[in-house]
Amino acid sequence: MSTYYEGKLLVAPPSMRDWRFKNSVIYLWKHDIAGATGIIINKQLESPKFRDICEESDIELGEGIDAPVYYGGPVGLQMVGCLHTLDYKVDSTNVFDTELGFTLDRKCITDIASGRGPAQYIITMGMASWMAGQLETELEALPPRSKHESWLVMDFDPNVVWHSNQREMWNACVNIAVHEQSLNYVDRFFKS
Repeated sequence: MSTYYEGKLLVAPPSMRDWRFKNSVIYLWKHDIAGATGIIINKQLESPKFRDICEESDIELGEGIDAPVYYGGPVGLQMVGCLHTLDYKVDSTNVFDTELGFTLDRKCITDIASGRGPAQYIITMGMASWMAGQLETELEALPPRSKHESWLVMDFDPNVVWHSNQREMWNACVNIAVHEQSLNYVDRFFKS
């Protein structure tokens, strides 16, 4: 039986060779038999700015409202999404056990622009996606990968995600994920 990691964080290992994902923390908002989709949540874009997205989309931007925009991944770079706390929801919000939602809906961006959006949020452009079985192959470090190049997996940690800067988030997640994997290994070793 396969293990699915929807609602978890994928953390790029220090030896990640793929420049698109180097030092990345990805929130996996979908993972099932058909594949996986997530968003990188720790790589802020220099451009476009939030005001540019609003202007291009004909969304009125409230005075003093600004939001960072993050590179969500290499797929669908024109798609604007929002990972957010569940104090805010629309009909199209994907809801997760982690008390988070992911919304690909213009209404969410419009509400953020007018100051009526969620308390905590990350706006992204683009996504990361894997075909059926592809992420599992990467996680198992099947050739040509080696084990030290495999994604690290950890539970969503709201303190790290909402209260860290980009570089701190990746460092903190690497440390937490390695610690969790070490504990799992030790538990399995002593239970045998």
